[in-house]
Amino acid sequence: MKKIIIKTAAFATLIAGLSACGYDNFNEPESTLKGSIQYNGQNVRVKGTGNTIQLQLYQSGYELKSPITIYVDQDGNFSTKLFNGDYKLVTKDKNGPWVNNRDTIEVKVKGNTSITVNVTPYFIISNPTCSLNGSSGSASFNIEQVVSSTTISYGYVIVGHTSLIDEQNNDAAFQIPASYLHTGSNTIPVTLTSEQQSSLKALYDRYKKISVRMSIRSTEASESNYSEIINLTL
Repeated sequence: MKKIIIKTAAFATLIAGLSACGYDNFNEPESTLKGSIQYNGQNVRVKGTGNTIQLQLYQSGYELKSPITIYVDQDGNFSTKLFNGDYKLVTKDKNGPWVNNRDTIEVKVKGNTSITVNVTPYFIISNPTCSLNGSSGSASFNIEQVVSSTTISYGYVIVGHTSLIDEQNNDAAFQIPASYLHTGSNTIPVTLTSEQQSSLKALYDRYKKISVRMSIRSTEASESNYSEIINLTL
């Protein structure tokens, strides 16, 4: 019995070695699928950290049902390497600050391929501006309500020293109650604590940049709509 076990183990090791060589000889995917999440021809901006916003891709003709996950950046863009072939692309279920719609997009990948994924966001934030003078300042932006049936849950003015900031990744975030927000033009006062003021000044002196963006959360969504990034001078 002992000899049989030894021979079986050796045979398994040989097979594993041959399999590994086979995998090593596989070509890496060389085609690129890239695109953007859009509404009316404009990118929909989202949370960019934590691989939060995702698309799901299925390759046609394969029994494997697990999707290829594609991550969307904060500006609503995405890119992934693939083998040439026919694919089906959908948004992840209940993931994103837009009306949940999982219509399938047929995608034929051959070389570099570009696509647009159209969604209906709950809100659009445009024309962001912000000023800070010492410990006080203000943030201004426009809110367009796209889905008439929704309401605002809350908003944020978000400040950080990098170009990748959101409600969770920041150096300072100021939550805005829904009662302070409305469609159209909004101006929100911003007041820094002495600790926040000192911290942001130190970060600006080191990185020469302070970034700001705004967000609005719909009562019907688990993620927020975001504005573009703007930069401040302190």
